Amino acid sequence: MKLKKAGAVIMTAVMAAGILAGCSGGSESAGTNTAQTTAAGNTTAAQTEAAALSGSGEVIVINVWSKDRHDATYVQEKIDEYNATNTNNIQINYQLYTDNYVQAVDMAVQSDEMPDILVYQEQVFDKYVSAGQWADLNPYLDDDMRSLLGSSIFPGYNELDGKLYFIPTTGTTCRLFYNKEIFERVGIQNPPETLEEMVEDAKRITSELSGEGIYGFAENMKSASSGLGRSMIVGLQRETGAPFGYDFAKGEYDFSTWADTLRLWKELLSDECAFPGCESLDIDPLRTQFAAGKIGMYMSYTHAEPGVYQNQFPMDSEKWDCVPIPTAGGKALGKQYFSGTSGYMLNAKSVNVDKAFQVYKDIFANKDFLIGYYEGGFGVSIVPEVIEAAKPSEDFQNKKWLLISDIDTLLPKPPHTAFAAGMVVEGEDLYKTCESIYYGDADIESTLQDLTDRYNKGYQDAIQNGVASEIKIDGYDPMNPTLN
Repeated sequence: MKLKKAGAVIMTAVMAAGILAGCSGGSESAGTNTAQTTAAGNTTAAQTEAAALSGSGEVIVINVWSKDRHDATYVQEKIDEYNATNTNNIQINYQLYTDNYVQAVDMAVQSDEMPDILVYQEQVFDKYVSAGQWADLNPYLDDDMRSLLGSSIFPGYNELDGKLYFIPTTGTTCRLFYNKEIFERVGIQNPPETLEEMVEDAKRITSELSGEGIYGFAENMKSASSGLGRSMIVGLQRETGAPFGYDFAKGEYDFSTWADTLRLWKELLSDECAFPGCESLDIDPLRTQFAAGKIGMYMSYTHAEPGVYQNQFPMDSEKWDCVPIPTAGGKALGKQYFSGTSGYMLNAKSVNVDKAFQVYKDIFANKDFLIGYYEGGFGVSIVPEVIEAAKPSEDFQNKKWLLISDIDTLLPKPPHTAFAAGMVVEGEDLYKTCESIYYGDADIESTLQDLTDRYNKGYQDAIQNGVASEIKIDGYDPMNPTLN
């Protein structure tokens, strides 16, 4: 299926709403630990209750794991309502993980303690799909569900080899978020369009306002993958036309094209530009400082931020906006990724997979739930019926770049994500390698050449070992990509 068709479906839905076309990540460790401790207590209580009643088969506990803090209150309310009113003798145990969702899933797989339902996360999905961990939803879908959600089924993305593993109901991409008041104070008339302009704007804000504790730029760099995955990596997709450094036309990695951007990022994260302590900053503390008017710019996901500033860290909507992530020299050789969000995966190995699907259908695939989710500012709906019926918040009506735009699309997966379970790259991954440049003294050219060599070797070794196959798209057009 060509991405043009997928994009057309999404854009048609957005336009039907009469608005312009346009994970949560981690939070601070203390908050995560508290959430996990609470979740563990809830699990024990629910399992104890289930065990007490198991003889009569009165209660079935369905465990649901999420990585998203921004919509947790809304989801928990719906789950509480379901637990109190359903006649299926089902009790849902909802557990929230934030900055260690991937590690929690890894541990659960190893200990054979996987939950019944998990919020979709790309790395988790890719890592275990070939192991048969995720249930095929196709046999379960009735006509009503296919009518409501059928436009969110994309062969080559969430439907692989005829098996449907998750259904996104909202969409996200990444943008540059900026504080309009701070820009006005230092005389910046327009948000930056190039990475060079962004560096200069960040320097200007820091130079003039750092005495008040206000700085030009911040990013949640405590985790290189989380920080870069919502910022630099996304900008590089547009700038180079090679997602994650992979040239789909040649069928090989080439990270040398990242050099200009990394030079600028080294400046962007320096004391001249950046909020102090970015190297140990999580996303929620960053958002707290942004809401308090202490940060001029940062990059993050479009699906999460409106809800965050409406519900989690209240901020006057008039004070912030977002624009496309600037690129070095303003280059745009390709499109950047659009990712489906608010999807749920079912554990195929669960003894309660049928009941898990019932929960998924009753709550997360329910039209009223999806309308409330969109109206609450928790994500940009891509479901036509929901868009037509919903009255979204003013943020989604007035901030056009929150929405999926013609610069966004579904992108094919490079080998290290397509074959995540089998492709082994020796040494540091691309995120930690970049960290050695912008927070260290690593030579840019030689380090990127070494990264290129290591990823190509890991890819070729995986092919030779039979755990990967060649990914090469003849005539690949970064401005009109097709799924591999």
